Amino acid sequence: MKIVLATFGSRGDVQPMLALSLGLISKGHDVLLAAPPEKAVWAKQLGCPFHRLGSNVTAFIDDLENAHSLGSAICFVSFLRKELNAQFDLLPKIIAGADLVIGSSLTFALSTIAESMGIEYRYVAFTPQLFPSARHPFPAFKHQRFPKWYNRLTWRLARLIDRYNISRLINDHRRQLGLKLIQDTWRNIMGQHIIVASDSAISEVPPDVVEPGFTQTGYMHLNQPDQHLPGLDAFLEGGTPPVYAGFGSMPVQDQISSVSLIVEAARLSGQRVVISKFWEGPSEFSNVDDIFFIKNFPHLKLFPNMAAVIHHGGAGTTASTAISGVPQIIVPHILDQYYWGNQIYQSKLGPRPIWRSELTSKKLAAAIQECLLNKSIQQKAKETSGLIKKNDGLELTVREILRYK
Repeated sequence: MKIVLATFGSRGDVQPMLALSLGLISKGHDVLLAAPPEKAVWAKQLGCPFHRLGSNVTAFIDDLENAHSLGSAICFVSFLRKELNAQFDLLPKIIAGADLVIGSSLTFALSTIAESMGIEYRYVAFTPQLFPSARHPFPAFKHQRFPKWYNRLTWRLARLIDRYNISRLINDHRRQLGLKLIQDTWRNIMGQHIIVASDSAISEVPPDVVEPGFTQTGYMHLNQPDQHLPGLDAFLEGGTPPVYAGFGSMPVQDQISSVSLIVEAARLSGQRVVISKFWEGPSEFSNVDDIFFIKNFPHLKLFPNMAAVIHHGGAGTTASTAISGVPQIIVPHILDQYYWGNQIYQSKLGPRPIWRSELTSKKLAAAIQECLLNKSIQQKAKETSGLIKKNDGLELTVREILRYK
């Protein structure tokens, strides 16, 4: 069977779809992954056929001053509209001849293109927050513990606003393709038989979801080759397990400006720290004994060696930390990161999340101490890891896809 997978977004949007592509290839299928162009080398290194889709997302994010400002949100919407128009031009050629297409993240044109070409379509959601529910707000709203009426209101507001944004744009293209206009754009994008590729041990799909059909399979981890990083083993063996900190897929300037704060917080809590480095050039802390910088190192190889993990709250990093069995501190910047921060706190896998706009070294140091001293958090992290490991999310997703063919 010829299967085309398409995703658009940052590394966290591409990595699980790359894992799924390789899983389907291992079953003997003809698979093509379409994703942002900067991921081409990575995909080909892992043996996955690849087609470029849209603009360089990493470069767009790096040009932003920070991710949690109104100006950045406006820039993002403008960027998304431009890319959506481009998808209507690019996708017909990419999916031509496919028996099945699978979309995720920001591939909002794919469902319409697949419908126009008579190709079966599935959508993979990496978070239950994509479903309208009274249990959580629309992803653009930060507050996660407001009453149910507030959550319902956010979804109504989102639908109202979207009539003049993405919905109008998609319907313009559907009109040109001779397709029936749609009233609920998001339901059209998610399609039938939705796959929820997130772990129920952290967050289940709410019981009030009324979508036509979904299956929650679990997060699809990418098994990457072992890497030898000079100095890492020596650093790990040089003391007690360190804390990890990294805000991947966030603007580079925001990451750089966070280093001093992270270092101060680690030292206030008496901990060594491994810092994920997403930029070129040295840091003022590059040659300091209690700090180790790491770049592009697989989380599943690193996190089990950490005492705690500090991160931005992306679905992939949250899942990788959970399966590694260590406490996590989430510093949400945008969108569903606030949801994951709340889920980790409610699941007792880490302390209360600290919004990036409110982050201080003292607050972060206190959160680190809570992870290190709270035995219940440590025990719950280990128990949750065991529950997740019982179910192979990737294998379950592959089975779910092939079940309908």
